[in-house]
Amino acid sequence: MSPRWGRFRLGRGVAAILVVAVIAAVALVRHLRAPRLTPELRGHQLAQRLGCFACHGPGGTGGIPNPGSDENEIPAWDGGTAMMYVESEQEIQEWILGGAPRRLAQREGGRKGEEGETDSAAALPLRMPAYRDLVSGRDLDDLVAYYKAVADYGEMPQDAREGYRAARRLGCFGCHGPGGLVGASNPRAFKGYIPPWRGGDFHELVRNEAELRAWIRDGSIPRLERSRAARFFTQREIIRMPAYRSVLAAGELDALVAYVDWVSSR
Repeated sequence: MSPRWGRFRLGRGVAAILVVAVIAAVALVRHLRAPRLTPELRGHQLAQRLGCFACHGPGGTGGIPNPGSDENEIPAWDGGTAMMYVESEQEIQEWILGGAPRRLAQREGGRKGEEGETDSAAALPLRMPAYRDLVSGRDLDDLVAYYKAVADYGEMPQDAREGYRAARRLGCFGCHGPGGLVGASNPRAFKGYIPPWRGGDFHELVRNEAELRAWIRDGSIPRLERSRAARFFTQREIIRMPAYRSVLAAGELDALVAYVDWVSSR
């Protein structure tokens, strides 16, 4: 074999290795930049695909008119309406799977069919559909998790409850989603979205309580400010974390930390 042919084969081998390395690098970057979805995030996406927001409003926070019903509208999931229609997590599942919980069907005294629907419900222009054949076990868990985040459904410690109220007052849920559990799109951010306060993406940005306090007070943390790679994204992202130092009321920082710690560890 001539030296020229040998160099040609060596060059092809090196080129093949470079191509494989580039493909692997691209795949790694895509993997690192892919959001790690929490149950609430998956539930939000599933509710969107199932058409839930067509009746319950954007994100489940609107609702539309439904003449003839008790409230003359399809209820939103937030604003305390959960207490009117749901008495347990089991009933959330029954609403999703059968279109109504067994308790309401029995109370109304109507004829309850296989889907849990009553005669009075059947007379309404708009009726809650039954998704029994469209959701798997994990799908159901994710939908319940998202509903509970929007409805503020469930008990929490008193210090966390104070932090929840502070977060609502300061507008935190506008970017981090209901209860801080859903997030929002954020072009040019490393993962393309504002992460919720639960899950792996949050814990990459907030490693300890000191960093959480710095994020809230200053809108940034020294660890990322010292990293050129991190600054490339934090300085280009469209929505940036605001600094709340000048507007925090007495005790609100501690309350916010208590709520975020509680919700992120559940």
